[in-house]
Amino acid sequence: MQFATLSEVVQAKEVDDLQSICSKFPSNSECGGYKATSPISLDTRSGEKAKCLFTGEEKGKRCKVDLSDDQVKLYFEIGEGLDVLGGEKNTQEVVIPMKTIKSFSYSEKSKTDVGAVLALGVWGLFAKQKKSTIAIRYEGEAEGSQKQVVFVSGRKNGRKIRQKLELQTGLVADILDIDR
Repeated sequence: MQFATLSEVVQAKEVDDLQSICSKFPSNSECGGYKATSPISLDTRSGEKAKCLFTGEEKGKRCKVDLSDDQVKLYFEIGEGLDVLGGEKNTQEVVIPMKTIKSFSYSEKSKTDVGAVLALGVWGLFAKQKKSTIAIRYEGEAEGSQKQVVFVSGRKNGRKIRQKLELQTGLVADILDIDR
């Protein structure tokens, strides 16, 4: 029987600690270049909360939209809730390089908050949910193919995302509808 040396034990412990930290906090400075193999929940991902719908899908998914200088990262939930994440779902990442974005559209709507109406009766009719919808059309992997992702977020986040997209891509959003 062979026993591990103290340095091997310490090294294994450091790897376990890094994996744990990077799974819970992927943006931590210690995680640069580290590819987490453990599941990562949506709440620990960076970005603005939204509801995303990808080309060919029928139902939107909870997601986060994170913009950098050269790409849009979309994180969305997949699978079932996991015990290791306290019942939360794992996430998958979709990266859209800014240079592949061909156009995008933007709209704002105000919707009646059904929950407020149920809770407050007639007074709940005055509680409006202000939402922004952004549709990004971009080049797919196959030559000449295009894909689209549509996401809905709160109006404040939607405006911020639209401004960043316009600055980073040099494109101007097609304004479809603005509800005040």
